[in-house]
Amino acid sequence: MIIFYFTGTGNSLFTARKIANSTGATLISIPQVITEQQTYTDNTIGFVYPQYSIGLPKMVRQFILNNSFKADYFFAVDLYSFIRANALREIAALVPLNYGTYLKTPNNFIFLFNSPKNPSVMLAKAETELEQIIKDISNHVSKPVKPRKSVGNATKYFGKTKFMLTADCTKCGTCVRVCPAGNIKMNDKIAFDENCENCFACVNLCPTHAIYSNKAMLKRRQYRNPAVTIDEIAKANNNGKSEK
Repeated sequence: MIIFYFTGTGNSLFTARKIANSTGATLISIPQVITEQQTYTDNTIGFVYPQYSIGLPKMVRQFILNNSFKADYFFAVDLYSFIRANALREIAALVPLNYGTYLKTPNNFIFLFNSPKNPSVMLAKAETELEQIIKDISNHVSKPVKPRKSVGNATKYFGKTKFMLTADCTKCGTCVRVCPAGNIKMNDKIAFDENCENCFACVNLCPTHAIYSNKAMLKRRQYRNPAVTIDEIAKANNNGKSEK
């Protein structure tokens, strides 16, 4: 089994790792192989990703379109925080899913909403639901998804989020390390390009909470899955390059 995952603040890595620990699957972070083009073959191939604005993250869609996949059984686990809609149908139009399911995890989109004060309750429920998902995947249970050919909002509209820095920025480089799109550069200053995935890793993982795109974000709680470290997220999101 191969599981491809995309993570910003750790929820997808947490989920993919739970499945892999129970099934012996090989984990592959999509940002690490995003520049490659090849055919992946295995008995079972799965995708674990967060839902952005009821659509697939741009990088997930790009990866699937640029590669070929051969398997007897395909599955996808779609992580959402508020509304679960359409992203599974979007990926089903790209991959012949045998099994698709949603999993509710804590919010990290502090552009609009605060992250939960105590995410452990939601994560405990997610773990319970994951136990059944793992059983279903292991037994190749059929749970088909009706494809939707239209592209979700995440793919169409994300990418031009404007980030700013407060005087609390220490130029530690954490934002550069965790960005899956290589969208942040640091020379004499921190610079944001226009290839953002809206994963909000930079915003949520900044040690001094110095990154924002509206001032309300500075008053909201940052979020990182407590079972995943910043170093693990940085390693997953190094775009195929050795982490410095």
